[in-house]
Amino acid sequence: MDVVDDDLLDACVPVLREAFGTVAGEFGLTPETAPTNAAFIDAGRLRDLADRGYRTFALLDEDGQPIGCVSLRPSRVEGAVDIERLAVLPRHRHHGHGSALLDHAVAVARGLGATAVAVGIIDENTRLKTWYLAKGFTETGTRTFDHLPFTVCFLTAPVT
Repeated sequence: MDVVDDDLLDACVPVLREAFGTVAGEFGLTPETAPTNAAFIDAGRLRDLADRGYRTFALLDEDGQPIGCVSLRPSRVEGAVDIERLAVLPRHRHHGHGSALLDHAVAVARGLGATAVAVGIIDENTRLKTWYLAKGFTETGTRTFDHLPFTVCFLTAPVT
């Protein structure tokens, strides 16, 4: 797994758009109803997040092309790191790549001294919630936001 540099950061945009696009389609999200969803991200937004301290990592295939990405940022919860935009291209799913990205994110969080990692997902995405629960996450609550057409489920896991 390689840390994404500025050139690779741009290459993560289509990965994020395609990977999150399947979820956007499943839940009826549009740029108007969920403009911050990664299905609608562009290079400028991803670079802006990097400038604000988000660290993005990519999982590369044998040809050096990104097939998955994940971002980390300091959490509002003391001692935690937020995992955001964990994505694997649909044709590469179910081969352990999401787990590899999650493991890498947790290792980076550990290296930063975090005691926990946190993630927010679409609460109605039961398949994804089940995956995180199987990875040792615990649901800590849900919340609705005026600007989102779905409920957000928050999950955390200890960094061991």
